[in-house]
Amino acid sequence: MQIKNLIDTYRPAENRNIGNKSARGGPDPGATARQSDRVTLSSGAQTLHTAMTTAQESSGVRTERVEQLRHQVETNTYQMNSRRTAEKMVEQESGLWERSV
Repeated sequence: MQIKNLIDTYRPAENRNIGNKSARGGPDPGATARQSDRVTLSSGAQTLHTAMTTAQESSGVRTERVEQLRHQVETNTYQMNSRRTAEKMVEQESGLWERSV
């Protein structure tokens, strides 16, 4: 039995000289350039990416509407529609349950 074979048996795989890899585990410096990987997004994924980017850039606050409501509250002219508020609360609540099921 040769000592070299015994040593190679117990040496970690990344340090062995296997195939076209160098002894350190990296690519062979003499290897030819290979074609790089490519990723192509579907049109749906591209649309989603555009929507996500736009949403992140936007604050989501309708400043004109906020100012209008602020003015109505300050001048005591704001009229709350309790029925509509209750309907929206129920709609939101049922929407939460539908997503988790």
